[in-house]
Amino acid sequence: MKREQMEAIAAKAEQLAISTLDVEDKQFWAEMELDLYNEYLDQLRTGDNQWLRSWIGQEIAEGSREAVEIMKMWIRSELPVAA
Repeated sequence: MKREQMEAIAAKAEQLAISTLDVEDKQFWAEMELDLYNEYLDQLRTGDNQWLRSWIGQEIAEGSREAVEIMKMWIRSELPVAA
């Protein structure tokens, strides 16, 4: 997966996460000073992305079109490039 693809996926996932957080969750993340974009990007970079994949799958199961688009991007990024 190329860096640009990882960055695009991380950005979309961050947008989705923020849009689904309630007030208490937003406050928790703010107190933890956790940057969701960099967290997701790190997971993609290291390949330790089971949590991210699972969360996106749950969002898809709940009917999130945004999550479907993120998964499509992810799948496309893992397809071999035609020579």
